[in-house]
Amino acid sequence: MTWYSPALETLYSLAGKMTPYTAWSILEKIKKGATMSPDELAQIQWQRLSSCINFAYENVKLYRDLWSRSGIHPKDIKDRNDFSKLPVLTRAEIAARPPEDLMSRSADARGLVSVCSSGTTTGKPLRVFLDNACYNHQYANLLYGYYLMGWRLGTPMMTVRNFAHGDYRGAYCDGDFSHEPFEAVRSLVYRFVHRKQLLPPLQGSMRPDIAHMASIHSRIKAYAPYLLEGNAYFWYQFARYLLERGERLPSVRAVEIDEVTLSSGQKELISQCFNCPVYDCYGSHELGVVAHGCSAGRGNHILSLSHYVEIIDTKSGRKAPPDAIGSVIITDISNSVMPLIRYETGDLASMPAGSCPCGNSYPRMSSIAGRAINCVPAAGKTCTEQFFLEHIFRFEEVVAFQIDKSRPEAITVQLISRTPGVREMIETGLKQSLGMPVTVLLVDAIALDRPGKARWVRA
Repeated sequence: MTWYSPALETLYSLAGKMTPYTAWSILEKIKKGATMSPDELAQIQWQRLSSCINFAYENVKLYRDLWSRSGIHPKDIKDRNDFSKLPVLTRAEIAARPPEDLMSRSADARGLVSVCSSGTTTGKPLRVFLDNACYNHQYANLLYGYYLMGWRLGTPMMTVRNFAHGDYRGAYCDGDFSHEPFEAVRSLVYRFVHRKQLLPPLQGSMRPDIAHMASIHSRIKAYAPYLLEGNAYFWYQFARYLLERGERLPSVRAVEIDEVTLSSGQKELISQCFNCPVYDCYGSHELGVVAHGCSAGRGNHILSLSHYVEIIDTKSGRKAPPDAIGSVIITDISNSVMPLIRYETGDLASMPAGSCPCGNSYPRMSSIAGRAINCVPAAGKTCTEQFFLEHIFRFEEVVAFQIDKSRPEAITVQLISRTPGVREMIETGLKQSLGMPVTVLLVDAIALDRPGKARWVRA
């Protein structure tokens, strides 16, 4: 903690009470929610969810049309079981509609901002509008995660994103890149309040450049941040770089990872390198931060005052059993400008059974197991990206890999490895596990995907 952390917190607290910038006041409510009984928390969430349903039906044409087509009216939704009868909202449904069908008729256009992703492997960029109240809630969710890790306002942090992330403002991307709201204000907050430095991202290949890693090492040593955050694959490769050289960075007390799915072994390696906990952060441009890593390492706690998360069995469309992998469906309770209700994220995860030993009352979800579009059907089962990560990265010689599943009857694996001998072991193991033909090819480079993320599976 720096000497002026209490001063910054006092300023944030006053702003939350006296100005429209209410993030700190919302943060206090989020902290309180974590100490409520699960029943009390669930009741508050349901009240907000019910209000969101009624509001959307009255004010957003998309939902009136979508729900009327399904023969559903808000008065029919009396509990969570009824809520699951509402149709799932897909990106295709959003893309097929003009913007005026998606936005609330009560929204004041003068006070709106938009966030826009750079586009993903599943389609074109998605643009979502929000107002100041929603943006403050998203910021409060972000701060809550930071404070769970022991960080405080004014404490140094360093961040790496994919090269198309809006925080870089196109500096590393000559094509489409994501856009963030309030860029000028964000820059000031990053610099003087978060004391955040943005580090250069990986570019081109999933094979890390040694000179790049050395440069990052020098910058982190000089700045001595408390927190490292951002692209999970980058921090994994950087951790390997440090361990291979016997280097340590004692200032780092927490690492928060997002953007890319990692295996349990990769997360353990990051923790071993920095001698500190590694936390997940799950969210998206359109939804903001949805869940933060548990302090006890038991999954991710869902910020249920602003988001309702369902895990749905991909075949039956019903609620998945505890600990079973399913499709992540999210309702954003905080956005009254462009509500996303039962929004299909395309991600896969599970919902752990039972309460969490850390004492936090917020419900949990697992780490993301990958994207549904990247699953590989084999031997009567569905293999997620997590399956391949756990199988392939257990060999420490592996630098990176990518599965080509364009042929339904077989897969090809591109593999970057420090030694050629591991190729045959991976190929044999995958053939036995999948019960299908597998070819593993040693390559020198594997391209990052369009937004600059490591992509484990491609069609």
